[in-house]
Amino acid sequence: MSRFNDISMRTLALTEPSQLPAIDWNLVNQQAPTLVDIDYTQPDAPLPEADCIVMTWTSAEWAAMDHVFVRSGKAESPSSAMPAVSSWYLYSRGAPSSGSTVNRLWGYYQLVSIKDMGGASRKILLFKSDAHLAHPPYLSGLAEACRDLVDDVKPSRIYSIGTAGGATDSQNLGDVAITNAATCKLSLPENTGSSDNDQTFTCTTFFPNTADLLPIVQEKLFYKLSQVATSTEWQRILTQAKNDPKNKSLAHYSLADLINAPIDPVNLGAPKAVSFKDTPLLTTDTYFIATGNSPQYAALEMDDAVIAAASAQLGVPYAFIRNISDAVIVNTDKAGNPIPSAARSAWSSEQYDHFGIYSSFNGALAAWATLVDW
Repeated sequence: MSRFNDISMRTLALTEPSQLPAIDWNLVNQQAPTLVDIDYTQPDAPLPEADCIVMTWTSAEWAAMDHVFVRSGKAESPSSAMPAVSSWYLYSRGAPSSGSTVNRLWGYYQLVSIKDMGGASRKILLFKSDAHLAHPPYLSGLAEACRDLVDDVKPSRIYSIGTAGGATDSQNLGDVAITNAATCKLSLPENTGSSDNDQTFTCTTFFPNTADLLPIVQEKLFYKLSQVATSTEWQRILTQAKNDPKNKSLAHYSLADLINAPIDPVNLGAPKAVSFKDTPLLTTDTYFIATGNSPQYAALEMDDAVIAAASAQLGVPYAFIRNISDAVIVNTDKAGNPIPSAARSAWSSEQYDHFGIYSSFNGALAAWATLVDW
């Protein structure tokens, strides 16, 4: 499992080394978001209006979003944090069939209210998208989903949040990258004809406030990945992976070959949210892993440049808040021999598979904090 193929609400890329904690909002002198009643009629009905749309994508991301914005009052195991489909509202107005019995485009939503730092109530439309750049109906479908959401919701800003690959060795598992820019690099034939390809999009009218509440939330509420990504757990994960035929590329590697600074437990006790204003993340339509430090990018992900292009056309300010769910992967083993791409991809997927929900918890909290700091 990885960011590439975890798109189904019935596919759980979750393991259970620890619970997601109940959130004590008093630690940051704030209040929990509250659900707003919706007069829901049918999937083809327009969405309710809101001040902001917060979109996410994979099942791990959706579980973390729900835990932070909807069910923050109790600790939950990763599997129980997964929202029941019946607890969210399906939205499919104008959507084509996905050709799947699992995904029902466009996706699922909830409406919550938060109090901002000035005491005003803000409505936030939470959206779990089933449209994805790398899956049918590809870029055109994702762009249409974004346009339909904005037409209905009439937001003053739009966020895309979720998992991402690390771009440099300084980005540890569980860190968060915040940016207002995205570069589009496409390779699937369904997408390469788009005028968005090879373009960089930057929002010049808005950037989330990362200076006030967010550092306090980072200190008091972020999940420390050192609690779960221990040396013992890494060894268990590698041993288990080697016993899976699909991971035969990992068979000859020891944990010493694969552990590097971004996933070393000694570096995971203080997760950080970092502003990358005007530094684009890289959007691809295949599962891309950095081959080394790539400081020209904020992170690596698979949808946001399309959101940027569509939002810009509609005149809606946008931002991206991406958690590091799979860090930069080592290129060589301890003997200095190159590690093949299959093994690097397998190890990257193991990181996401086991810890993506914990890193997503931090990303959802960062999004909430910057929305409160409206």
